[in-house]
Amino acid sequence: MSKKVQSSGAGAHPALADGVAQVGAALDYASDAVILLRRDWTIAYINVAFERSCGQSREALLGRGYWAAFPHLRGTRFETEAQAAMTAGLARIYEEFSPRANRWYECRAYPCDTGLLILFIDVTMRKSDELTRVDLEEKLVRAQRMESLGTLAGGVAHDFNNILAAILGHAGMMLDALPADSPLCEHMRQIKRAGDRAREIVQRILAYARGGTNELSKHQLRPLVEDSIALLRSTLPATVRLTVDLSGDGCIATVNPSEVQQVVLNLCTNAWQAMVGGHGHLHVALRAVQFDVPHAFAIGRVAPTRYAELSVRDDGQGMPEEVVKRLFEPFFTTKPRGQGTGLGLHIVNGIVHAHGGAIDLQSVPGKGTLFSIYLPIVDEAASLDPAALVKVADPGDGEHLVYVDDDPIVLMMVEALLRKAGYDLRTYADPRACLDDIEAGRVTVQLLITDFSMPGMNGMELATAVRATLPRVPVIITTGYISDELTSEADRLGDVAVLQKERSFEELVELAARALRGFPETRFLDSGLAPL
Repeated sequence: MSKKVQSSGAGAHPALADGVAQVGAALDYASDAVILLRRDWTIAYINVAFERSCGQSREALLGRGYWAAFPHLRGTRFETEAQAAMTAGLARIYEEFSPRANRWYECRAYPCDTGLLILFIDVTMRKSDELTRVDLEEKLVRAQRMESLGTLAGGVAHDFNNILAAILGHAGMMLDALPADSPLCEHMRQIKRAGDRAREIVQRILAYARGGTNELSKHQLRPLVEDSIALLRSTLPATVRLTVDLSGDGCIATVNPSEVQQVVLNLCTNAWQAMVGGHGHLHVALRAVQFDVPHAFAIGRVAPTRYAELSVRDDGQGMPEEVVKRLFEPFFTTKPRGQGTGLGLHIVNGIVHAHGGAIDLQSVPGKGTLFSIYLPIVDEAASLDPAALVKVADPGDGEHLVYVDDDPIVLMMVEALLRKAGYDLRTYADPRACLDDIEAGRVTVQLLITDFSMPGMNGMELATAVRATLPRVPVIITTGYISDELTSEADRLGDVAVLQKERSFEELVELAARALRGFPETRFLDSGLAPL
């Protein structure tokens, strides 16, 4: 039932009073909230929509002071705009969010003879659509930037990984050949460590520029976090107090160990860099937690199950809400130009997402920040058969392999590597010369291993041409950059493995053994060994 608008006064003309009552009754049918304020800021009229939006009855509000009835509006834009309209006698139109109602309103404040009429139009859906559109546009721009970065990274990585393959391969072979007491051994180990770090950097750029991840396997998280803390201690300033509480002995997750290390180091480095003057307290903790119902965090959701909670807390400067909202965007950084890439937390986000986890973030300006990473806990990892490890060292048994690579340094390294593993090897620097010998039957081939990027004919073209003569020969293609197109072509051709070239020293021998057996996940099916 419509409620009568308050009379305009005892002396009002009956027709005018009736007209006012009709307008008030009509406004009760409006979906937008309306309030009429007198010049002394007392409430003269509200409609039904206003009652619903504020949760108070008309009887309780009429005649009350506006600011006394709604004290939470003090100090907000709702007050400043209303005051400006009343004082200047000019209409004000603006949009503002109401935290209490959790709604967006377009507010129209119109001065009148009585005082001020304010119309509150709910524009939440429109704002949601606008924000969604802006968000999609920003994501598109970020995606285009990441695609450009991926293209650039792929080109650089191919050339750089050729160099790394040679450095790591020759360093590894020197270590194998040198006497254990040789003073050169430590120098070679340092060369290999430096190469390993360079390889990880290249893979990190490739993986996150392209949105990919590395292979995952079951690991106890506590040793991985402990190793990360050991690395962190060497970089922390002496003015930062580090405390650690790793009680998560039962935290087994399906992860990539190097990526777990990257998450810990990224979060901890950001934490101590946020401390004023480099002074403060950094606390790292690991524990198992149980969620009984689904729960949404700042990024991602958790299911009703057990999770490993990795938390990094600091007492640094903290962050305002507008920074927190953009923290995981690629290329967003609060550091001065030249001191930050804006990719660190974006990479953390990508790693956690790829592992099926979630991220919680709590930050208070002036008091510090808490990051919590949640990774789903899995069953106990399979045990290993030590006897199976012995077989890894000598996988070859005189099988006939052909290796093609136009880089003489890598060619020499791989030739020595495969021959030492027990394979009978024929090498070529020219893919066409290799193809001619195969087509003429001048060489026996049980496995073809070829570089991808070569002048005149790339590795996939060579593999396709060789299959015309030897339809069932397995193929391994090595490359500094594994593109989606190359992976698709390898899948289409069948029995073709693609290997990151800079991992040749560690993985090529074993991959060749698997290729000769039809590419099983592992040569040690009953040993409990994880696939390479």
